[in-house]
Amino acid sequence: MQQVHIDNAMLRAYQSWAESLCATVFWRKSDGRMTNGTFTFLRTASQVLGVTNKHVAEGLENSDRRGWQLGGAQFDPDRLIAQHPTLDLATFRLSDVFLAPAGKDAATVPHWPPTPPRLGEPIMLGGYPGMYREANLGNVKFDFAWFAGKVNVEGDRSIGMVLDIAESVATSVRRIPANADLGGCSGGPVFRVVDSGAIERLELTAIIYQYSRTSETMLAHPLNSLTEDGGFLS
Repeated sequence: MQQVHIDNAMLRAYQSWAESLCATVFWRKSDGRMTNGTFTFLRTASQVLGVTNKHVAEGLENSDRRGWQLGGAQFDPDRLIAQHPTLDLATFRLSDVFLAPAGKDAATVPHWPPTPPRLGEPIMLGGYPGMYREANLGNVKFDFAWFAGKVNVEGDRSIGMVLDIAESVATSVRRIPANADLGGCSGGPVFRVVDSGAIERLELTAIIYQYSRTSETMLAHPLNSLTEDGGFLS
């Protein structure tokens, strides 16, 4: 059966807005191999933060210490602010001057800390999987992959969604295959889909930290332990 996709103006607007709030970060390992993760941008009252995973931060630190790039900008891992003592989260100090050349912006939330999503609540999530990384003559290109559905894994420290890719409805001609390797989405954003007086909006709520190809489950840490200066509550 031929696979079809839907072309919806509102979904395209959501995707474009979500993609503008995150970027891929990539570096080379000591053996020269390239790897990548995702940074999500968040504006607080005092900081513009880049939020990602501890394992992404550690990958940067343990690289060959050259060629770090965040989006289209050179990146210095010394911008690290904090790592969560137990969760797979880390924050970096950024600025509007840093984000502007890449055409990126930072999310805001109406109440602090960000509200965790509840079981059954609609969410949207995404990032930059390494399977779509293309390198040519020194230029590196990444495609943004995103999914929408409902929270069906819930806990005090993690929330998640089973993607069920084979049964999902694609929003682009380039369909993601079932059981694909989505490594590289680590650090990507999770948004609550909030209905405010018949007007839907996206609100940043969590950060992706793990994906299982076997069960197609994407897991994320809620940001309710994040402080406005980029630190974490234990």
